[in-house]
Amino acid sequence: MISEKERTAGLWAITITQFSLVFMLSSVAVAVPSLGKEFGATAAQLGLVESGYIAAVTMLLFPVTRLADMTGRGFIFAMGMAVFTTISLILPLSESIEQFILLRVFQGAGGAMMVTTGLAILADLFTGQKRSMALGIASAGIYVGLSAGPWLGGIIASAMGWRAIFYISAIPCFLCLVVTIFALPVKPKRTPCPPFDWGGAILIAIGMVMLSQGGSLFDTTAGKIMLSVGIIALIAFVLWEKHVKAPLLDMTLIQTNHSFALGSMVQFISYASTFGVTFLLSLYLQIAQGMTPGQAGTILMAQPLMQTLFSPISGKLCQRWAAHHIATVGMLLATAGLGAAIFVGDQATLWHILAILGLCGSGSAIFATANTAVIMGAVEKEHYGIASAMVAGMRTTGMTISLVFISAVLASMVGPSDLHTESAPLFIKAMHLSFIVLTSFNVLGIVLSARAKLKHQ
Repeated sequence: MISEKERTAGLWAITITQFSLVFMLSSVAVAVPSLGKEFGATAAQLGLVESGYIAAVTMLLFPVTRLADMTGRGFIFAMGMAVFTTISLILPLSESIEQFILLRVFQGAGGAMMVTTGLAILADLFTGQKRSMALGIASAGIYVGLSAGPWLGGIIASAMGWRAIFYISAIPCFLCLVVTIFALPVKPKRTPCPPFDWGGAILIAIGMVMLSQGGSLFDTTAGKIMLSVGIIALIAFVLWEKHVKAPLLDMTLIQTNHSFALGSMVQFISYASTFGVTFLLSLYLQIAQGMTPGQAGTILMAQPLMQTLFSPISGKLCQRWAAHHIATVGMLLATAGLGAAIFVGDQATLWHILAILGLCGSGSAIFATANTAVIMGAVEKEHYGIASAMVAGMRTTGMTISLVFISAVLASMVGPSDLHTESAPLFIKAMHLSFIVLTSFNVLGIVLSARAKLKHQ
């Protein structure tokens, strides 16, 4: 029998970890220029600060899910929180950008252990309408993290330096770890499961590592080779999963379920197209317009605030109209925002920047809620676990590809030089090219989203 104490402790611990995972993305994005200036980092290396982190989350998403089935979700969740907290305290001690990037990868690994088990633990702790309530609170943690990250991270970086972001972020994670150890079942337990898919785990790890590294070094021959190896490894992963007896990712639904396959594909396209907006505009505001991290962070808050506002609205709209139609409207709004970003010059007005952030924020929020309804509504109850993993997998893979692409563009057009005011013209050209490609990619998502109709609609 699960006690109310366990439910409450689990709910708040998981909500805070959901917050922390995205906060470590959005807050660090604002501090990237300050960090790069101190370490003398190149544009490509700065791209790895974010892409290395999210690549680690992506490559471990499916392997960690299987490990949690074998050893217990509580154990993996607590281990992930311990790793994440410890690395957050070690990261500020980095003496070079190379050390920092490596530690960010380990931090992402801890994050993967938390995010893949957290929502499943909530599903175990709560039933019926209480489960929906709990999942809603945990999801709100994500948007609060996105909203607070640019603003709070900018203020902290401006007042106390970028290192303080990691020290302060470790505090709630440590408290949650203590609560988790005492209130939740975290002892490892061996559960009979099919053999672990080591082949799939190795292939997806090689693919994500090579993609993130190759993108940052795209201006070199080695970078192009690594990028090619990454793509080949991910293709091999998909082919491997089709034939292995106990796959990390069951490909059957993708092959036989039209709505599920299209919804998953559009999920990837949306995040690949829109996730890099904050990263690019953060650099633009500080490099081209000379803003402080705090000033840039305050402006960038517009996007996650719009996401927080429009997510529940999208849910209500899906109760009246077909979810794939609402998702398509969201894609249209986000595409308009990306298109507007193409015309950002060296002295863009504040209203221009806010319009971009507002359109991308509202569009991505409307899309995300509705498209999740498409994916989950396309499967039977016994496949909810697979569908949930696919929602998270396509989201994090899209984020990774977005940052890898941007890193490749910066490496090719800005080169190995440090990012500073003098390199602003080159950066703006690279930013324009990035937004042209991302806008075009999102147009493809509009077409696919419009076709992702559920059978019962």
